[in-house]
Amino acid sequence: MAPRTILIADDDAAHRRMLGAALESAGFACRFAADGEEAVRAATATPPDLVLLDVRMPRLDGIETLRRIAQKSPALPVVIVTAHGDVRTAVEAMKLGARDFLEKPVDIDELRNVAQDILERPAPPAAPAGEADEPRTLVGPSASMAKVRQTVRLAAKSNATVLVHGESGTGKEVVARAIHDLSDRRTGPFVALNCAAVPEGLLESELFGHEKGAFTGADSRRVGRFEAADGGTLLLDEIGEMHPPLQVRLLRALQERSFERLGGTASVRVDIRVVAATNRDLRADISSGRFREDLYYRLAVLEIAMPPLRDRREDILPTAQHLLARLRPDSPPRLTAEAAAGLTLHDWPGNVRELANVLERALLFAGTGDLAPEHLPPALRTLCGCEEAPSGPPDTTGVRPGVSLEAVERDLIEKTLRSLGGNRSRTAETLGLSRRALLYKLKRYGIR
Repeated sequence: MAPRTILIADDDAAHRRMLGAALESAGFACRFAADGEEAVRAATATPPDLVLLDVRMPRLDGIETLRRIAQKSPALPVVIVTAHGDVRTAVEAMKLGARDFLEKPVDIDELRNVAQDILERPAPPAAPAGEADEPRTLVGPSASMAKVRQTVRLAAKSNATVLVHGESGTGKEVVARAIHDLSDRRTGPFVALNCAAVPEGLLESELFGHEKGAFTGADSRRVGRFEAADGGTLLLDEIGEMHPPLQVRLLRALQERSFERLGGTASVRVDIRVVAATNRDLRADISSGRFREDLYYRLAVLEIAMPPLRDRREDILPTAQHLLARLRPDSPPRLTAEAAAGLTLHDWPGNVRELANVLERALLFAGTGDLAPEHLPPALRTLCGCEEAPSGPPDTTGVRPGVSLEAVERDLIEKTLRSLGGNRSRTAETLGLSRRALLYKLKRYGIR
């Protein structure tokens, strides 16, 4: 069988030769290009199996070269070589279809592993029609959720590591699962590990496994989460709680695509994609020395910020309906207009997780009937207008049962605006909307 061919595009002749020697020693055949224009011609005339593309080149830089190669040969895999920590370039390359990226100075073992992972991974089975490119579990019409869905689709097309950050309960694990389900790893395992839930002394073994006799109580070999996720996706939740010494080992495993079990010497190679999640401000933790900057850049090739539910109130009712359909798939209950108003006005400090818990509890009280205010917790019944509130926003409900959710929203906005003397800024603040979003809704509903 003929060796797989890799086209190396780099204006540095010595660097080209070094990369070529490393890949040829691993059994690949290499061709070379000294700049972007030459790379486009070479990739078009006789397409290689993989292109290794430096970003900084004369005449045509790596990003423009990638764009032209993608136009002519969209199925040709490309790996970008970029400067250390240049996340913006890596993200732009992923948007254009790059399969992975390497940081300079290039680690030879990582280079070989990346090439082998891309060229040896079998093509995935076709996804069912209509399900291949849409993260159906991430619902809501808000602009912020539309951006999340767009980034999820982008992440699913590549092998890039992803960092998801946001408050607790916003759905970070849902994002990780959506990336996995839309990717070519969807037939592989999805493995999750909460780094904050494992004692510090056991976390290394949980991640990488251990050999028999590695420590007291290690009576047999154990496979860690890295190994269990081979061929699939590994979610490292609460990554900000990982202690710095273990961060060093995680960084090495991500770079080399291999590791040793605790107490062992044999190298274990895995093909995984890592999604990390945190509710911490990792940039602040970098400044304080709690989190390694190099690990941050390795994880944050693509970043997804999960907005809190209170900042996207237009998503509350669609999310509630999605959750109700999941909790009772055979006959999802209907929300009465008053209950819908109460859900919309609540601030949801626990975000989607709190909403799911409230709805699950409400279903127990509602039985097979509609979900009404009396089935909700006292704080939400107050917002429904069913109990007198000691303080807070004006009563803006009073809508009739059985009307559409759009009519509920229109009535809510109109009455709030009237009660606040037509002050649009205060109305937007009371309803948890941006002023721009309120103006859009006023125009949409014809409210003057």
